Amino acid sequence: MNERSNVLLNTYFLSSKNYYRYQLTQQLDRWSYRIISLGFIFLTIGILSGAVWANEVWGSYWNWDPKETWAFITWTVFTIYFHTRTNTNLEGVNSALVASMGFLIIWICYFGVNLLGIGLHSYGSFTLN
Repeated sequence: MNERSNVLLNTYFLSSKNYYRYQLTQQLDRWSYRIISLGFIFLTIGILSGAVWANEVWGSYWNWDPKETWAFITWTVFTIYFHTRTNTNLEGVNSALVASMGFLIIWICYFGVNLLGIGLHSYGSFTLN
């Protein structure tokens, strides 16, 4: 019984051994929240201004183009991230997982959509001539 309590004491996250690691993760969490907030503001402005521009060029605000759709998916994932941050039952590891998923979605949005080569956007597609 005594040996088991020592194991639990050594693995407890807030023990004196892990206190600095805990401070580091909390600081990284705060910084990631600030950076994601700034990026979310710019993404929202980009989607809204792109919709206004699309209405001028293509005649409608939204055409379900792959780039538009994946930008909306990215925006939705980071909206879920902010929801997990504000909900006290879901914050912590859950918000970090959603932020990581959002990071992967950004890479899909940046590179993967260009590999499709379809859509209304003429820039950024990889074409083989």
